[in-house]
Amino acid sequence: MKNLLAGSNLIIFTTAPTGLGHIRVMDALRDGLPDKASIEEIGVQNIRANKIHALGSRIPVLQKITEFYQTNPLAERLVAGIYRNYLHMRAGEIYSKLKALKAKYPDKNNWVIVSTHFSFAHQIVHIRNRLQKELGVRILLFVVMTDDTPQRVWVVNNTDIIFSPSEQTSFAIHSMLSPDTLTKVVTISFPVSPRLTQKLNADEFSKLSTQFDPSENTFLHIEIPLSGAAVQIDYYKKLIDSVRNERIRFTVVGQDTIYTKMFFASLHTNPNVQLLVGKDAKQTVNYYESIFYQNSRPAVEITKPSEQSFKSILKPNERGGVILLLTKPIGRQEKDNLSFLVRHDLIPDWKHQRKLFSILSTNHTLTNNELSYWTYRASHWRGLRLPKNPSEAAIFIVNLKKTGILLAMLSYVSHKKKELTSDGVYHVWEEIDKFLEYNRLT
Repeated sequence: MKNLLAGSNLIIFTTAPTGLGHIRVMDALRDGLPDKASIEEIGVQNIRANKIHALGSRIPVLQKITEFYQTNPLAERLVAGIYRNYLHMRAGEIYSKLKALKAKYPDKNNWVIVSTHFSFAHQIVHIRNRLQKELGVRILLFVVMTDDTPQRVWVVNNTDIIFSPSEQTSFAIHSMLSPDTLTKVVTISFPVSPRLTQKLNADEFSKLSTQFDPSENTFLHIEIPLSGAAVQIDYYKKLIDSVRNERIRFTVVGQDTIYTKMFFASLHTNPNVQLLVGKDAKQTVNYYESIFYQNSRPAVEITKPSEQSFKSILKPNERGGVILLLTKPIGRQEKDNLSFLVRHDLIPDWKHQRKLFSILSTNHTLTNNELSYWTYRASHWRGLRLPKNPSEAAIFIVNLKKTGILLAMLSYVSHKKKELTSDGVYHVWEEIDKFLEYNRLT
């Protein structure tokens, strides 16, 4: 990182709290930098963006409108163009924030801006020449995608590099770039925090194993990170209530908002629920990561197929390598993330998933041959989908442990694929460092 960490460089992250995933990816990238790096963050406390995102995610009519233009190519092109022009007209706010950074860091003449949300990236590209001329700085801009979804909003023409989590998405993004753009699209494995890739020690892994073992009486520890918009909380409430008499303990992590207050209050008296409630998006993300350092690390995570899906590239013997149980996707990006998981055999395809539902959501008793088949298949998966009905999901989870399928998933046989390595953070900074070297020499 000798070029990246040069004394004249300032690393600036831009993001948005429209879903906590953009912040989590920013934090993962930041974890890959040494303490001596000069770093600033912009956008984490964007309350207006957070409120708009929450409304769009919770109101059914707005959800349908969003999904329509996300899945209709002509509508998507039209909406993306309108949205981009809207961002250009409102670029004054980011201009002021960046101008303030120049006053704070007068000797930092090379700005490396890394955007984990497309909105600021579109604005910075629009005003980059003006900023460079007026502030006397050189700006390099890099966009890191936070879902495996080739949507036009991620097509930021004239940025320097767009980092994509799969070759399939890279090809699609590249095909939508303007013919005259110099933007490079680079495929890297999804950036998860290096801290979550740490290997568990023998004692930690042993404790994890006992949670899965159906012959043990140990509580199964499940964590539930609420989304930034706090969707699906009714589902979680009913699921938790349905396993009240089972040996299952939950840690629920979320932000204190008008949407979550009643939910948290309803769980407060449940002795098997630990609540971690953040006052803002940043604190909530920090709380979420802290649970992986508890004495009894969660064994399972129940989550939407958001950017959380990509913890599937971690192994069960790594700190963040929880077994993923996925709820219904919301929006095209989460459906695309599911496709990524199926494509790489990290979760079962629908044929096998439906068969599992029919077996484990009922009182069906597995034969020895069936058990051998499903435990073998499970050793190649990092996650499963949950039934849409929370009561059925509760039965499904209980039977996953009783049959030993969860225990089999602990013996995960990893896939040797470029897109499934856990060193994506390293490769992002490696590519940026090489880009700086090339541009310094030329």
